[in-house]
Amino acid sequence: MVKLVKDFMVKKRETVEAQDAVLSAIELMVDHDVGSVLVTDEKDHLIGIFTERDLLRHYLESQSKFLFMTVGEVMTHPVVTVHPDTKMSEALDIMAEKDIRHIPVVDKDNKVVGYLTWKNLFRHFSKLMKKEGS
Repeated sequence: MVKLVKDFMVKKRETVEAQDAVLSAIELMVDHDVGSVLVTDEKDHLIGIFTERDLLRHYLESQSKFLFMTVGEVMTHPVVTVHPDTKMSEALDIMAEKDIRHIPVVDKDNKVVGYLTWKNLFRHFSKLMKKEGS
């Protein structure tokens, strides 16, 4: 049986908008113990992703003003995405090839329906391995 992204993804989570302060995105990440937040527009279309890597990279470039910047100034865009019906093998290949740890799952209208992270995938595969007795 072919495994699809929708079988492994976490349902949609908290989002921020491009004009939100970086500090509010960081607080959201800390409050929910996540390594990224998805950036959407007013119609809930995905326009970017703000990750721990973005935080570190941009902080080093502009320490004095970093916390006062907007998410739109430091987010990663365009965003690499997958669809719920993408084969998991393809999604894993994309994540490995692009060296990304968080990949949003969007519908045909580019609206966020969920996301995949390495952390969640490792948890799932660990449970699977324990079931199989490996």
